[in-house]
Amino acid sequence: MSLNLDKSTWKRVALGDVVNNVNLTVRAPETAGIDRVIAMEHMDPGELKIQRWGSLDMGTTFTRRVKPGQTLFGKRRAYQRKVAYAEFDAICSGDILTFETDKTQMLPEFLPLLTHSNEFFDHALGTSAGSLSPRTNWRDLSKFEFDLPPLDDQKRIADLVWAVEAASGAQTSLRNAALKARDIWLDDRIQAMVADRTVSFSVVWSRSPESGWSSAPVAEDTGRYVLSLAALGPEGYRPGNLKNIPDSAQSRTATLRTGDLLVSRANTIEAVGRVGIYTEDRSDVTFPDTMMRLWLIDDVLPKFAVAVIASAHGRAHMRRTAAGSATSMVKINRKSLGRMDFPSVSLDDQRALLARLEHLDSLVKSIDAEMNALASVRSSLLAEIFGGN
Repeated sequence: MSLNLDKSTWKRVALGDVVNNVNLTVRAPETAGIDRVIAMEHMDPGELKIQRWGSLDMGTTFTRRVKPGQTLFGKRRAYQRKVAYAEFDAICSGDILTFETDKTQMLPEFLPLLTHSNEFFDHALGTSAGSLSPRTNWRDLSKFEFDLPPLDDQKRIADLVWAVEAASGAQTSLRNAALKARDIWLDDRIQAMVADRTVSFSVVWSRSPESGWSSAPVAEDTGRYVLSLAALGPEGYRPGNLKNIPDSAQSRTATLRTGDLLVSRANTIEAVGRVGIYTEDRSDVTFPDTMMRLWLIDDVLPKFAVAVIASAHGRAHMRRTAAGSATSMVKINRKSLGRMDFPSVSLDDQRALLARLEHLDSLVKSIDAEMNALASVRSSLLAEIFGGN
């Protein structure tokens, strides 16, 4: 897709020429009719508009005012690309800058497009200072130069990009609905199997689960890696979540092989017990001591075990048996994991469940493909608009 832009009428400006960093505070937001709070955690990387927020009822020390039509920019760790358009009144963190356009020169809905461009983020990163939590500031950001289209062109461009964003939002809603339907179906099937006949999970182990090996990560690439906790997500194993570690005999004892079944044994209360199958074809990755590797008898398919552990039945067992404070890291162990009621069903029944589950997962993957295509369209449009002639 191409906009076929004629940039001959565009004007070179600095951000500070057409945008103000509005730093208003409100000490009693409830009396101003404000009930929403925006923290950095509510800003999702890559999203064009604010989709999440907190409630004032939960309490906050934030005082910076947010008004509809402003673009919010997370000045801390700019590489996270947390910048989004606000459509409601709120208060926000002091780590968030509130940009407002001079409407005689720039449309409010055009500014988020600019601040999502690679050129703007390169400037933001180049002006950030600090080692652990680098920050940029308005003084430096205001010097960012770019070519500004006339208002008519801004509207045409913004309408198109926001239409792509709306289509992406619709796909996100569809994906969430598909995942919910999948999970409801899986939970019902697993619960029915559990109600019929179960054994202790440890009965279907061919040997005792083993813990991995962790050592302090290093900055340089050593050719040896360990999985991070994020490698086991709510939808299973997630490739690419690796940290560099020194190569050692101990780390090699926990080398992963394709098809290994992993369970998170130490994590937050929401994430402990997450499960997945290692899918990568490489021999330089270790699993950490915060995970266990499971070995199953031939009568149990690893993917079926994943389905059971990831179901509401499995998640409830993990939460119920995890030890530790719910506000920090909690743990399960071999004994508590082995006590889980595990459905005793034939291989044919396991395969039938997995075939249906694969069909439902394929629907989600098709939606993911649409979302990735829309993201590519948006990226190419922004590159054409702000990437020069």
